[in-house]
Formats: sequence, structure tokens, C-alpha cells
Amino acid sequence: MTHPNLNRTSRPKAREKPIENPVAVAESFVSRIYEDMLRGICVIFAGAGSTTERRRQGTPSFYDQVKEKSGYPSEADAPSFPVLMQYFCDHVDGGRHNRLITEAISRIEHFCAQGEEKWLAMSFTEPIAEIPYLNRFVTTNWDPFLERALDVLVPMVEDRDLAFWDDRKRQVLKIHGCITRPYSVVATQSDYDACMKQNPLIFNKLKDLMATKTFLFVGYSMRDADFQEVWNGITATLGHFTKLAYAVDFDATPEAVSFWKERGIELVKTSDILFVRALRTRLEKKNLIPSEKLLEFMRRARRQVASTHAKMGQESHGKLASAMYQDGLLHALGDVLTSTALGLKTKEIFESDLSRTKQTLEEMRRKHDPIEIAYWTGWVEVLKRFCQRTTAPILRHFHPYRARPSKKLVKGDKL
Repeated sequence: MTHPNLNRTSRPKAREKPIENPVAVAESFVSRIYEDMLRGICVIFAGAGSTTERRRQGTPSFYDQVKEKSGYPSEADAPSFPVLMQYFCDHVDGGRHNRLITEAISRIEHFCAQGEEKWLAMSFTEPIAEIPYLNRFVTTNWDPFLERALDVLVPMVEDRDLAFWDDRKRQVLKIHGCITRPYSVVATQSDYDACMKQNPLIFNKLKDLMATKTFLFVGYSMRDADFQEVWNGITATLGHFTKLAYAVDFDATPEAVSFWKERGIELVKTSDILFVRALRTRLEKKNLIPSEKLLEFMRRARRQVASTHAKMGQESHGKLASAMYQDGLLHALGDVLTSTALGLKTKEIFESDLSRTKQTLEEMRRKHDPIEIAYWTGWVEVLKRFCQRTTAPILRHFHPYRARPSKKLVKGDKL
């Protein structure tokens, strides 16, 4: 008789693959692209999932709104985005685009008002704008949030815009148009079919970037036919020499990972917000960007100096010297805070600014120019603290005879 226990399979249970921590995944991914980013060869390709179409429970997407308003058959398979937009135009507006663009304007306007919606729409674009090592951006978004966060006045929307491309500045390539130019919006199937022919130079610029830079896709499904045509053309031409691209996708399935890996795009299972946080943390630890603590110190100092400056006249040597010194402080604080918020200057550029400012101050001292000495001392006091990452208190007055910062006005002077 067979022992009952022998009828059971004695194989050990297969261990399930541990679920990776999205934070750890983001940190590891930052390590992989860190050198490329410092060299300035990373391009961010942002889709609507990084701004207005960021998924929120209970909130319909623009796709859902259009599908409902168009009366698209509920029993039919979900159509692609351009097919649905075409259906809306054909069945709701007699083939015209006016109603569809009006719907898009209304939705984007909703995110422009101050509140949680705007905060969500800017939750990736604002922090990524503070990274000075990122200067090329591509987007299919119609909304203006990316270029506004980056302080890019003229995004590249049409071929004629490329006349104003400047390699020294940040640039945003908007391959599907912009809601601020309603006629440029690419939405329907017919729009998709025509857009590459209408703006061939825009897509040539995209091809050039894809062939030479490291691309990171965020909030983007990579299903657009025009994107796939461009990407397939790049990979077919360059073969194994094509640069590996990455796509941040929190919900990437094994099937999707395998599918895009064969096409030269590696999916990273984390979120865009976790990625930018990990990137900022790495740069802070390397002392390449300022901490939020230092920036808050600078903001507080600007408020304090401005308050003192507004209350003080210039009718004595002490007050005049302090006023000029405070001008220098305020101008330097404004430059530091604005340049940091917009990612305009790297640490190396700020250090170069400090060196030049010190040289100017020494020149003013040789000329015995008390007004210029006071002003440029203000600049040096701010830049020195910023470059050294120190929060040592900034004195708000200047002694006209000792030619140095002072806690108080000279004896006899009052605010």
C-alpha cells in the first residue's frame, strides 16, 4: 500500500518575484542616466499624463469626456485617441473642428485656475524646470504648462518657429500643436495623417534629437502613429547604434516591457514625480543644485532686505551707503532665486559669477568709489553664501567709512 504522503508532489513552491519599490527603481534609474544628464544630452518627452491627464480616481479624462459627448457606441471596442476625436468631429460638428477645440480649451482653462488641479498639472513640470542640466523638451501636449514652467516664450510649434531656435537656450518642441494657436492642434485622424507633411522641419528636428540624444518619455503612451513612424525610421537607419531610450511607466506590464525593449525603449516602473524627486536628491547630495532650505533662506532674506530698504531714505552718508548695498543684495537675491527656479544657471556658472563679481568689487576699491563698493559688496555677500551653500545671516546695512556690511546704521542715523 502506498503511503498517502507519497502521492503529493514534494517540490518546493516557486518564489514569487519580489515587487520592486518604485522609489528604489527611481533612484536606480537616476544613476543610469546621471552622466548623460550632466553632459546635457538628455531630452524629456512629455505626454499629457504628466500634466492635465494625470490619472486621478473619480475624475474623467479628456478622452472619457469626448467619448461620452460624442455618443460613441458603448458596446464597441475603445478606439484610439485620434479615431475618437475624428468621430466626435464627424458626428457632433459636421466634420468641423470648432466644438472639439472648444472642449479642449475649456478643459485646459480648468487647470489654469489656482487650486489643486493646477498644482497637479504642474507637479512634474515645475520641479523639472529647476534642473539646469535639462534643456531640450519635446511634447505632444496642447496645454502650455511645460513651456510656462521652463519660461520658454516661443515654443517650436510650426516650421516657421524654427527660425528662432537658439542652441544656447532651453527649447520646447510641440509636435502636436498648442492650444494657444488653436489652428495648430493635432487631434483627429486626419490631423495625424497630415501633421508630418505640414511641418516637416519640426519632425526633422525631432529626428535629429532622437538620433543624437538620450530620450526619457514621461506621461506618454508611445502609441501615436507619427511617433512610431519617426522612431522606427531612426532604429531602422541606425540599427544597434541607436541610443537606448527610456519610458517612465508605473503600470508597465511584462508584455509591454518586452514589446518596447525589442524596439529600443526600456520601461521603468516608477512615476514621473518619484523620478524628479530622486534626481533632485542626487543633485543636492552632489552639491550641484541648492537645497530647499537654502532657497527658503534666500527668499526670507529678500523679504527682510526689501522691507528695510523701503523704510529707509538716502539723506545721509550712512543711509545712502546702506541703500546702495541693499540694492546689490536685492539684485543678487533676485538673480539667484529666478535663475534657480528656471534652471538657467548651473553651479559652475554661479561660481563664475561670484569670481567676476569679486573682481569688479576689487576694481571699485582701487578706484575708491564708495557707492559702487557698497553695491558690489551686496552681490558678493549673496553669491558667496549661495555658492558655499551656507545660511549665515546677511547683514542689512553698510558702514560708509569702514566700507563693510554692518548690523546697524552708523551712529545718529535712524530708519
